[in-house]
Amino acid sequence: MKTMNKMLKRTLYSVLCTLCLMPAFTSCGDDLSQENYYTFTGEMVSDYLDNRPETFSQFTQILQKSGMYGMMATYGTYTCLAPTNEAVNEYLRDRGLSSVDQLTKAECDTLSWNHILTETYFTTDLADGNFPSANMNDRFLTFSCDSDALNDGNVMYYVNMASKLIVRDDSVENGVVHTLDHVIQPSSLYLPEKLQEDKNITLFMSALTLTGLNDSLYSYLDEKYSVGTDSIYKGIIFHRTGANYRMYYPEKRMKRYTAFVETNQVFADAGINNLDDLKAYAKQVYDEMFPDDAGQYDEDWTNRKNPLNRFIAYHLLPYYGGVNDFTISESGIDYKTTCAMPNLIDCTDWYTTMLPGTVMKMSSPSEGLFINRKGVASRYSVKGIMVYTPSEMKTIHDKLLEDAGYEIEPLNQQALNGIYHYIDGILTYNTTTRDVVFNDRIRWNVITMSSEFLNAGARGNTNGQHLTGFKQVDGWDFHGIVPTLALRERGVWMATYSDAVDLIGQFDVSFKLPPVPANTYEIRFAYGAGNDRGVVQIYFGEKDNMQPMGLPIDFRIWGGDPSIGWVADTEDNEENRAIDKAMHNRGFMKDMDSWNQGGSNNLRANNGKYRKILTTQALDPNKEYWLRIKLVIENSEAELPINYFEFCPKSVYAGLTAEDTH
Repeated sequence: MKTMNKMLKRTLYSVLCTLCLMPAFTSCGDDLSQENYYTFTGEMVSDYLDNRPETFSQFTQILQKSGMYGMMATYGTYTCLAPTNEAVNEYLRDRGLSSVDQLTKAECDTLSWNHILTETYFTTDLADGNFPSANMNDRFLTFSCDSDALNDGNVMYYVNMASKLIVRDDSVENGVVHTLDHVIQPSSLYLPEKLQEDKNITLFMSALTLTGLNDSLYSYLDEKYSVGTDSIYKGIIFHRTGANYRMYYPEKRMKRYTAFVETNQVFADAGINNLDDLKAYAKQVYDEMFPDDAGQYDEDWTNRKNPLNRFIAYHLLPYYGGVNDFTISESGIDYKTTCAMPNLIDCTDWYTTMLPGTVMKMSSPSEGLFINRKGVASRYSVKGIMVYTPSEMKTIHDKLLEDAGYEIEPLNQQALNGIYHYIDGILTYNTTTRDVVFNDRIRWNVITMSSEFLNAGARGNTNGQHLTGFKQVDGWDFHGIVPTLALRERGVWMATYSDAVDLIGQFDVSFKLPPVPANTYEIRFAYGAGNDRGVVQIYFGEKDNMQPMGLPIDFRIWGGDPSIGWVADTEDNEENRAIDKAMHNRGFMKDMDSWNQGGSNNLRANNGKYRKILTTQALDPNKEYWLRIKLVIENSEAELPINYFEFCPKSVYAGLTAEDTH
């Protein structure tokens, strides 16, 4: 399928990617100038550069000096973001150099790695946000657009908001080449230092510094992490579900962060013009949310119970994510329209924030990405806070600087260890968020239960039978036995958002569950049956006091078994509800009807997909709860894909109206 898609791109694609932006801002539409047409010359990346020395001789010399030139002559799936000779010369002049010969081998290594990705990405594969995978320097790049007012409004595409694609989508035998007018120079600043550069967010930055939370954003690499080179480059082959797979471990273990930031203008629009105003606003919100702490920590700015500290902490995630990463990272397949049913659900994920005991809901209806939104599509009761795309962010950034009389400065939202996004309103964890937005079925994908997976860039992988493996996961324990644990490759699979973690082997794994608002919840485990699954005992509770949740579950049993009682839906809704009730009494539920496998094969209609009700418990956000999954039969090849868990509050599972099937 991947090969077929590439061939189609070589011959058929002449349409730009259409980016969904707010109408008030620049929109990326179609433009048919000559630079947009795909060409195919039968060349490798190296040939393509060699055959155009008038454009690329400088970059070719950099690749040769780094040793990367040979890779560009081999078969693979590369994206080469090639700067022109003029771009390289400008880069050299800025450094006080006159020749590539004056660059060290290490500098050429970094320059080469910054401009090469090991996956093929045409502009038609990309959305306004991050490239789906990191470059060879382990840095994520931003893809955005703008219109060229001097050239009939034609669309211009950018990498990291500064390097324009002046020729794009030139297909070669081993990938694609895009031509850039500037050298890509990822920032070497940590996230707080990157925030400090932006004149439009000085009030937020002042509060971040006062609370000391800026000091929490300086981690980057786990220096104690190590993994064998064969596991990184050659991969580990194992057999799963009738096929051989290759699993690769990350070379580095990253700590990364995301900040959602109000501009000074957003604060001013709410009557907040200085730090004292913001302190008063935070006190009003968080004294109401935490009445037992009201007045006790008002001047203790670094105390985690201080209102301003809480305000800032709720803006920070220990996860890294571009605007297109937080629900579904799209590359090649539009899961939001192919699989999700947007009339029934918004694609949604949940994240633990850096404010202890709190979570954040991320939803992506067609209008964009929203924080803490309630409802489906335009049928919302709480709009939520919108996160601006990079293209929108750049437009806002430049306009605010211009209005303030400042010279327009380059913008790059990417820091060494994180990223920041502008938002369109004031973000708080308030009573509406807790009591209205979160008083809903919380469907938590396992991928976001630990920051490990997103920070490694493992989500959204589309590389066929290529899995990302993990030997360490933050917030997970392996009880002395490290199984094969891998993030399943992205495909049109029978899982929500096509994301799942696979456990293979004699596994015994426990992991910390996210905090949810105080309530009584029915906790459910969504899974798929299979003949290669195992028999598993599940435990739940605080870490040192987990109790077994009923009898072991045999994941080899399909839904038609009398112990589960799955029966296909009929035309009679009353009969369907009776079937659902009977299954619920046995401790099971059908899977959702709002997700299709590849546009058909609805999950609810699949007798191998269901939810197991684990327990009904009152949960306290101030306590840590853990779940343990232990294989209780001897089977070194047993497999268990973990997709999502549901925390369903009593108001939903036992409400006045029946819980929906979505």
